[in-house]
Amino acid sequence: MTGLLKLQLISFISRILAMLIGIFQSLIIVNLLSKEEYGLIGLVASIAGIVGITQHLGLASSSTKEISQAKESQDIFKIILASISIRLMISIPISLILIFLSSQIANYYQNLDLVLPLQIFGIITLIQAFQSIFNSVIAGTQRFKVLFSYQVIISFVSLFLFLPLVYIYNLLGYFYALLFFNLVQTLALGYLSFRGMGFKFLFPNKKEFLQICSKLLKISVAIYLVKILFTAWQEIPVVYLGKIVSLESLALFTFAFNLSSKLMAISDSITDVNLPVFSKKTSESLKSYIESFSKNFDMLFYFIFIVGITVSYWSTEILIGADYFIYLVGLLSGLNFEKNIYERYQESLILFLPMLLSIIFYSFLNIIKSSFFIPLEKLKNMIVNYLVLLLVTALSFLILNQYLVEILAMAISLFLGSLFGFILSVFFIKSQLHINILDWKKFFFSIFSVILGLIAYFINLDINSKIVIYLSFIFFNIYIFKINIVYLFNRRR
Repeated sequence: MTGLLKLQLISFISRILAMLIGIFQSLIIVNLLSKEEYGLIGLVASIAGIVGITQHLGLASSSTKEISQAKESQDIFKIILASISIRLMISIPISLILIFLSSQIANYYQNLDLVLPLQIFGIITLIQAFQSIFNSVIAGTQRFKVLFSYQVIISFVSLFLFLPLVYIYNLLGYFYALLFFNLVQTLALGYLSFRGMGFKFLFPNKKEFLQICSKLLKISVAIYLVKILFTAWQEIPVVYLGKIVSLESLALFTFAFNLSSKLMAISDSITDVNLPVFSKKTSESLKSYIESFSKNFDMLFYFIFIVGITVSYWSTEILIGADYFIYLVGLLSGLNFEKNIYERYQESLILFLPMLLSIIFYSFLNIIKSSFFIPLEKLKNMIVNYLVLLLVTALSFLILNQYLVEILAMAISLFLGSLFGFILSVFFIKSQLHINILDWKKFFFSIFSVILGLIAYFINLDINSKIVIYLSFIFFNIYIFKINIVYLFNRRR
């Protein structure tokens, strides 16, 4: 097995374990809170996300790239210091805005319950200023075992923080837990990042500091613009819907989007590895880089698509199963958990296919960003790509909103935006690397997979029929399309 694939596999396993724990945590929280309370959480998170985007500044990715090429631990510390200094200059004002303007924001939405959660998010914003930089140190120095172990362990910490606090304090308990969790995350990442450096610090002089800042900002500004566009694509739909639909409808949208977004654990696990690895590969051999990138993307394309469509196809059974699982956990733990998730959120099932498709195609774009755009510094192309992602989504909603219910129109618009963003990235890769990562085989496979997803929503099938159809889908993939994930995996040996 190649070193790259081995790292991706370990990263994927750690992310999946963390994701499963996160899903379990989310389902219990959904069970404990009312639809209105859950809708409020989605609204607060989106408002804070949009306001807090200014603190990102693309520093995590640019820091990872620079750290991966640094030779001495003292050089790494200088990069950390410069990154954190830039981040704090942005994060402190943002934190103060959320704390002191929370009442005005709450008045805009005519909901005073927003005040305290937004103030808590103001404190969290300041704490989070350090997290991604510390994470970049671990990833950039390629201490992946430490990073992957941390991801699993911290998910258990999250579980044991959120569940008791939400159970005791309900809605406010969620935000208290979020505050404590971010504090623990930052302290843990800080310790792990500096421990690997041996705590050998060497402060840069003024000239070195300015040179490092300039180098970081050269790449990070482009990544920052992309992050703004992605955050707008991800958060504005919830913020906008929060103004025009009820909290119950917003809860349906938030529920579907949050669960669908768990699929991004796959692409996020890949980007953790690809950014530092491909940044190094591009400086060694372009031919080797192209071959590695092409084969790796083939496997990831089919794998992510099959996983996403499978979740969509079985979404009804997944929600019903989740009800029984949470109920059983309640019985075993002596807590009163009702079987009410499917009953309260079954109306959101129609949103799952477009939502999952939006995450599938965004996942491809996310992988391309860390494997192609940033390592080869195709920054203008990357910005154009994300502009298309946002603009197609917005234009699609303006049209579809005339004919469909708002939350369904938004879900389909998100899918169309990510689809067109991915197609444009395919064009950029073909024009610059002269390889086609979206051939006819992938095209027809994608259509066939979407048809499977549509069958689950528009044809009322019993469980036996669904099993037969799904097995037929797998049969066609292996023997007609000749798509075998195990074979593609072994190709990388």
